[in-house]
Amino acid sequence: MIYFIGFMGVGKSTIAKEIATKFNRKFIDTDKIIEGIEKKTINNIFKEKGEEYFRELEKKTLRKIKQNEIVACGGGTPIFNNNMEYINKTGISIYLKDSINSLLTKLENTQKKRPLIKKLNRPELKKYIELELIEREKIYKTATYTINIQNKSIQETLREINPLISTF
Repeated sequence: MIYFIGFMGVGKSTIAKEIATKFNRKFIDTDKIIEGIEKKTINNIFKEKGEEYFRELEKKTLRKIKQNEIVACGGGTPIFNNNMEYINKTGISIYLKDSINSLLTKLENTQKKRPLIKKLNRPELKKYIELELIEREKIYKTATYTINIQNKSIQETLREINPLISTF
């Protein structure tokens, strides 16, 4: 199992899909699985049932994934319910790390779809990213590998990841 973790908007799904194709493995996006089960968007799940309910769904979804799949985890997935411990116990974890300013630019384009940031203005969003990264990196950094993706293309990132998982 290979898990991609990192802050929202960092490109976990994009990279994970490419890796899954290269290794002929099934690609799993935990957020998409949850939306399919609930028949609601993540935004609506948060709005109707709250974050705690969503985090429990993440935990259950993570533990149902079969072996040898490529998984893009939601940004908060590793942070809650001992999920990072589970991730590291059951596979290889790859933390895709990006800069605050790069994340800010990426998230501004998809902000309305993201329940935790959809109502923030630009300065508030930047502050949110800064504060959350300080907390989340304590857990993200326990990943098997950390790949700094700042100023790298998808192809450059993939070239850096391939040798790490070539025996997969």
